[in-house]
Order: sequence, then C-alpha cells, then structure tokens
Amino acid sequence: MTETSTPADAKTTRRIELREQIGELVREHFELLPEPSPDESPLSMPLYGPEEVNGALECLLEQQVTMGSRVAAFERQFADFMGSKHAIMVNSGSSANLIAISVLCQQAVKNGLRPGDEVIVPAVTWSTTIAPILQLGCVPVLVDIDEQTLNLRPESIEEAASDRTKAIMPVHLLGNPVDMEPLMDAARERDMWVIEDTCESLGSEIGGKKVGSFGHFGTFSFYFSHHITTIEGGMVVTDDQQLADLARSLRAHGWSRDMSNRPEIEAANPHVDPYFLFVNVGYNLRPMESQAAFGAVQLRRLHEFNEQRRANALILGTALERYSDHLRLVSEQQGGRSTWFGFSVILEDAETRARLRDHLEARKIATRPIVAGNLAQQPAFRDNPHRVVGSLSTATSIGERGLFIGNHPNLTPAHLEHIVTAFDDFFS
Repeated sequence: MTETSTPADAKTTRRIELREQIGELVREHFELLPEPSPDESPLSMPLYGPEEVNGALECLLEQQVTMGSRVAAFERQFADFMGSKHAIMVNSGSSANLIAISVLCQQAVKNGLRPGDEVIVPAVTWSTTIAPILQLGCVPVLVDIDEQTLNLRPESIEEAASDRTKAIMPVHLLGNPVDMEPLMDAARERDMWVIEDTCESLGSEIGGKKVGSFGHFGTFSFYFSHHITTIEGGMVVTDDQQLADLARSLRAHGWSRDMSNRPEIEAANPHVDPYFLFVNVGYNLRPMESQAAFGAVQLRRLHEFNEQRRANALILGTALERYSDHLRLVSEQQGGRSTWFGFSVILEDAETRARLRDHLEARKIATRPIVAGNLAQQPAFRDNPHRVVGSLSTATSIGERGLFIGNHPNLTPAHLEHIVTAFDDFFS
C-alpha cells in the first residue's frame, strides 16, 4: 500500500481484481464445455455464454438485484430496436399478455374492454394467449387458421365480429408473421384494440416492419428457448403514453412511482405517502436486474441468431421438398420475413404423423405438436366461456397431422444432416 492509499482504496482494488478473476473463470468454464452431440437434436440448446453470465454476476456482486437501472436501460434498447416509443419489461411472456389485456380492462381507458366483451384469437396458439382474456372476464372468440402460414387470416375479423367484439389478438406463430396491414385496416374500421402476441417471433417482419410494432400492444417472451433469452422474462411495447403508464403501474403493485404523471397523482393525493401510493389494482410481475443484463447482451446477438435460424430452415426445407407428396411445409408469405422459431411439417394423416414422431424421437430428435393444436378442444378452454367461428377444421387437422422440430442457432451442419437423414430413412 502506498502512502497516499487508504484501506478503502485497497478494498476497491481487490474487489475489481476478484471480479476480473471471476470473469476469466466463467470464460474458461464455457471453453471447457463439451461439444453438443451431432446425433441428438433437442428443441433448444443454451444460447448464452460468458458475457451474459458475467453480466448477471455483476448484478449479484454489486448487490443490485431488483428491478432498477439495468431494466430501464434494456427497455430503452428494446424500444429502439422495435421502433416503439415505450417498452415495459416483465417476468415472462405470459405476464406480458396478462399486462396488455389488464391495461385495456382499466376504467381509465376510453372504450376499453369490459366483462363480457369479446376478443378474437386464433384457435392454434399457446394457452396464455387465451388465459388472460378469461381471467379478466372477457370472452375469447376462436377463429380458424391458414394451413399455409399457421396464422389467422385478416378476413377472419369480418367473419367473427359481433356487437360485443372489442379486440383482436393476432399471434405470429412459430416465427411466421401475420399479414398485419389488412388486419389493422379491418380493426380500425371497427374501432378494435389490437394486441400482437409476438412471443414466438421476435425480429420477424412483414412489409419491412417488425411484427409487434403494428398494434396498440406487442408482447414478447424471453423464455429459455425463445429468440433471445433472459431465462424467464418478457416485454410489452406500445406507442401510447397512457397505456405505457398503466402497464408500468400494473406491473408493480399498481403504484404510481413509475408513471409519467406521478407529480399530478401525488398532488391529487397529498394525504398518502408517495413512496406507497397505489392508483390501480396491480400485480407483481417485475423482472430482475440480472435478467436485463442477460437481455442486453442477447439483443445484440439477435440478428446473428435469426439469420442462422433462417439458414437452417432453408437447408431443411430444400432437403425435404422431395417428399412433397407426403408432407407439407409452412410457407413464408409474400412480403414476410420469418424467424422460424420451429421447423414445422404437416403430414398426410394422423397415423403417419404419429409414426414420424416416434421415428424422430427414437433418433433423439425432439418433436412437439404445432403449439397446442385446436385450443377449443382443450379442457381448460372447452369448459370456460368462449365462442367458436366455423368448424375450426384446419386447426383440428393441424393438431392431428402437424409437428415441429427444434430450429435454433446452435444447430450445426452435422445436426442438420442427422435430421435430414432421419426423414430420408422414414420415407424410404
């Protein structure tokens, strides 16, 4: 220690040295991880590395762990990426859907959703697209999907709308974008709210614009297997200041401290301590600083990730075209740019689908149904209030004949060869 140094200076220097050593150990750990087996193809493989882990560790070492400056910084970065005015991070993509629906159900929102109002949704989606609609007392209206894209058709609004229909929730399924311009035109004609469920399609585009940025809300998931990961986490984006304020309030107990009009709220309630001033009946859906540290690194890698997903899909699609008499592939519609969250195939019949599934699984190629099939057949939704438009025959058929395999940036040429060989063996 020099004459001018102090014990505090020495401790600071030592902490910096220790953090650098920890960072080096983390990097060395990742360098020593075994290469993934080319004979196995799980739905996903970890997409994070030492930079993400060190970012999360930095939060723990600094003892800055609850929602704070890193979350705010990641929200700004995400909003800039999307071209949206506001981004509000939450603890999961499911929570993002819950927040979006909850905001629109607030009395403060003019012409918002009220109990009994209807929300149009595709019959093929994830459960937490529909669950918040029911949880907030509204009624999901299930419409069929297009077999080529697996998405709802914009013309479904005309077929499904009633006097009680107040919103539509298009889902960009498995990376494939919905044709949003005609959908937005139809929604505007009927003064409907639009919530884009983009949890499986971060970075996908239609007409040169990112999906999730068309509607009143766009929702995103950062689950472990999604386009970027914060392990668990999600985001809502909007251009509307009131909707953003309400989302920030509902995310954290319903308090006022994160709202842009906080001074006015406090002035109107001088008898309440502003630290704990509750203006809405909210939740606790806050993310952690470590999740935001993960996300900031992952967002910088998203373009690379999505380009690899697209390259994988092109290789698999080209190789499997020769079996077009026996299976059908999902198509990328004109003007659309898919990020291929999964690689889907539609078989001739349910029996062939079952045999292919067993064949692939036996070769350690993980499969899943195309999301959850026709949700109108699922007990949780079949036995709760809902309305069905038409027969939902395509949704039912896709559930019976479709499956998808994992498509992620860590698939190597050897993995892709293993997958193609498995299909060759099956169809030969």
